[in-house]
Amino acid sequence: MGTKAILVFLCAGLLCSALAAENLEKTQKKELEAQVKAMTAEAQKLEKAGQLAEARAKYAESQALIEMDNVTDALKHLDEEIRDRVKDTLSQSRKLYDSHNFKEAATALDEAMKLQAFQSVLAYDLALCYHQIGERDKALESLRQAKAGTADPKQKQKIQQMLTYFTTEENSPSLKDNDKDRVTRVNNLAESVGLEASLEDEAGEETSFAEDSDSPAPPPESQAAVTLNKNPSAATHNDPSSGRRSSLCNALAELKGTLASSPAATFNLANCAEGNGRPTEAVHLLERYLEMSPKALDADEVRVHIADLKSLLTLPGQNGVDVRRLYASAYTSLAERKYDHALTDFKKASDLAPDFALTKWNLALFYEAMGDIDHARENFTHYQQLTSEQSAKDEAALHLSTLDAKRTKYDDEIDEAEDIVADLFERSMKLDFTGAENRSALRVRRARVKKKEQNKAKNRVGGFAIPYPYAQQQLSRASEHLQIALALFPLGAEANELMGLVFLQANDGRSATKCFDVVASQGLPVPFYAEMRGHKQDQAVKCELSHDRVRLISLSSYDKKGNAVPPSKPAGDDGLGDMVMDPFTPPQEGFDSLDIALSDIKKVETDKGILKLKLTQQELSLAPIYLPAFTPIEGPPARRFANNYTRLFVRYPGLEDSKLGSEGMTGGEKFKMGYNIANASIDIAMSGFTPISAISSVQDAISITRTIHSAMASLSVSFATWEKSVDDQQQLLAGKSFKAIPTQPVSLAFVQDTK
Repeated sequence: MGTKAILVFLCAGLLCSALAAENLEKTQKKELEAQVKAMTAEAQKLEKAGQLAEARAKYAESQALIEMDNVTDALKHLDEEIRDRVKDTLSQSRKLYDSHNFKEAATALDEAMKLQAFQSVLAYDLALCYHQIGERDKALESLRQAKAGTADPKQKQKIQQMLTYFTTEENSPSLKDNDKDRVTRVNNLAESVGLEASLEDEAGEETSFAEDSDSPAPPPESQAAVTLNKNPSAATHNDPSSGRRSSLCNALAELKGTLASSPAATFNLANCAEGNGRPTEAVHLLERYLEMSPKALDADEVRVHIADLKSLLTLPGQNGVDVRRLYASAYTSLAERKYDHALTDFKKASDLAPDFALTKWNLALFYEAMGDIDHARENFTHYQQLTSEQSAKDEAALHLSTLDAKRTKYDDEIDEAEDIVADLFERSMKLDFTGAENRSALRVRRARVKKKEQNKAKNRVGGFAIPYPYAQQQLSRASEHLQIALALFPLGAEANELMGLVFLQANDGRSATKCFDVVASQGLPVPFYAEMRGHKQDQAVKCELSHDRVRLISLSSYDKKGNAVPPSKPAGDDGLGDMVMDPFTPPQEGFDSLDIALSDIKKVETDKGILKLKLTQQELSLAPIYLPAFTPIEGPPARRFANNYTRLFVRYPGLEDSKLGSEGMTGGEKFKMGYNIANASIDIAMSGFTPISAISSVQDAISITRTIHSAMASLSVSFATWEKSVDDQQQLLAGKSFKAIPTQPVSLAFVQDTK
């Protein structure tokens, strides 16, 4: 056969292959379009029946198969209709509220919540209605939901102060402007405990420890032994700023006279006294809190805590002194979310006083909160043997009877959430080779930005575009599963890891950090997903931040056309570098990864909307994957976005020299104003389905009645039994939360703003 004939034959073969591939793609496209058509018809029926949220979910679900213009238009129209309905409901409810028809207003608002848009505004007004009709628990629940869905820091602080008012009925004291500024600073520090603020104060511990004991004061080496966990170097996650943090308790003590009549300030001072080793003072302050606010919603929990502190004070001898010190350290660690420290302190206290029932109870609750049901069972059983009160024995039995059912339910919820979140990240990084079906829509666009900005943004945005309504809906679904998981085991590493990833998608770095603190305290790396760029490389990576290294696990590489190529070694069973890590199982090491020692990292800095890692031998860029809206690429929004990730490098590997971007406008930006950039996603924000709104069902208080009810159908556990066990855990874990001190009279005015 001649050379020309061979070439003709080869070309014909290649042409046939190309045509076959093209025909296959056309066939697949027609099949997907048919499925979308069927789903669209179903969505239209739901829309006609007035089930707008369900219709929107069905439209969004269809976009996961293939994006079609008619579906995009239908979603836009539906969002406008939902927005109009919410506005109408707010207008009607305001008239009812102003005419004191609070129950009717609450009913209308509760119905509007089903539309799943503008949740924070609706929840805020619903809280006002419940407060007016005296349903204080429901008011508190709705207000917490409003806070969870609020992005504006000033509005969040306002809601925090209203939470105090709903809890204690405390309104603002008469404060001078200078004192208001000082109280505002205290409130900001209270929100930053464990981050920018510490609880150490100048008053020291009670001298009565040694005087009341049967033994002389411990020598310095003994004191060091029981306060070992005060040493930041013992942490599983570093705290490089500990030496520079402001003291909340010192700032609060300076206002003691000014705030003498404030129940919130008195409660906070009790927390400071307890955390700094002054349990007698803490008891007096908590008793004073109850006198000042006898109808406080947390009065029962405070009484239980007073009883616990008094039992601590009965422990005799030097062991009693040391146990009290360990408890003070443990409670401070809980407030600062250093859960590993707190657990170690409780275990030491148990060794020093093995017959002290309260420590067994705290250990049991701690292990239960972590999902470690074997150790929880062991400690609940010991507690039953040590306590003489039948009611206490019964309470421990209640926990013991639910452990297995809760573990099963937790695992189910984690599996559901993991499937949802993994699917979103696989789509956004075009990981078609992981074996999952229908992971990518046919119309995949590089860079999640508006078309006119694509050339400018292609090197600043990580990943591939997936439909925003679908991403928002799926993140909301994942958060619902995680909400239940966290109600079961609030310190579950898997739930907190996934929740941290979801909060990063909500552009809420502070909430993500709170979740990741749980992960780091159990010896696991803190993860996020990004696109890494460097010299002749473009890869999707999982970034793992540990106390001793940074690991970039390769998930795929991309050619010039954006086609994904698998790594040389599979990135775990899920292709995502093992997205969910089990604290009881050693992590996998056999990945295709770049392991970076901290000594090799010269600097991490925010550069517009990306992170730059300056290493000894090279420089890398990380563009975090952002799913539910346009990724900000310039100006303050971009720097705030990237700072969420840069702060993770500061907190966990302890890279103090990391450089954050300015979160305000620079001089040049003030001239330009940056309207186009700042308002890049205004069309999404106006619909009410913003990233924050999509995840607003996540609460900052776990014992939410609605959450517990939502999972009861699949558990053979009574509602009262589960609710009690959740409350017990929260009493331990959230007992050191601080109350915002009101700085101005609380306004109960109805809110209609949907911007």
